[in-house]
Amino acid sequence: MSKLKPLNGYVIMQPIEEEGQPYGNTIIPDLGKERPELGRVVAVSETYNFHSDRFIKSKLEVGDKVLIPKMGSVRITIDGDEYFICKEHEIYSKIN
Repeated sequence: MSKLKPLNGYVIMQPIEEEGQPYGNTIIPDLGKERPELGRVVAVSETYNFHSDRFIKSKLEVGDKVLIPKMGSVRITIDGDEYFICKEHEIYSKIN
């Protein structure tokens, strides 16, 4: 992950592929539902706060599982690996 280093409040995540719904020995893919993507955080940056003139530590950590909006993150591929990049405040939720 040394090729990408996020700056000023951005988070880099790798997508987590969801399994389809099992039905007996057959896995039925869930193609009809529109929902956010799942991702695992691989890099985070601090955010600069202009009001206090200091950097604020991210609430996310490397390895966290998060919900990513479909229409708000940039999807890139580097060396065959796929990544999402978006601002920390655009991430819907951290999954425990």
